[in-house]
Amino acid sequence: MAIENASNVVLSITTAQGLEAMAHATSCSLSVNRDLRDSTVKSSSGWQENLAGLKSWEMSGDAFIDISSPSGADVESLFTVMTGTSPVVTCTFGVSGMTYTGTAIITSLSIDAGVEDNATYSISLTGSAALAQS
Repeated sequence: MAIENASNVVLSITTAQGLEAMAHATSCSLSVNRDLRDSTVKSSSGWQENLAGLKSWEMSGDAFIDISSPSGADVESLFTVMTGTSPVVTCTFGVSGMTYTGTAIITSLSIDAGVEDNATYSISLTGSAALAQS
């Protein structure tokens, strides 16, 4: 069994330069969900019954801000994409040999700058179609 070092797992997002890894990333995550449809009937003996419903997915990431030498999918390029005419991007989560790719909408971009702390930003992306595994 080969346990993957989490430092090798990357969130990549399309910007004007193409698909690029999130610059100065400190963490990233992928969440895949399935809604439930209530199928409880009177003969369910008081127990809720469910059927599988719609699937959805989200990716998110956190990173340091580097204003001296922006590169990759940094906060400036992601802000430009989010506030442009189409906040839809292609994004990839994973490591060589295990990746998940899909089209998503940038739903949140936040910047945090505490006193004597590292300036950071966070991004949230919500899938807008199927998520492909490769």
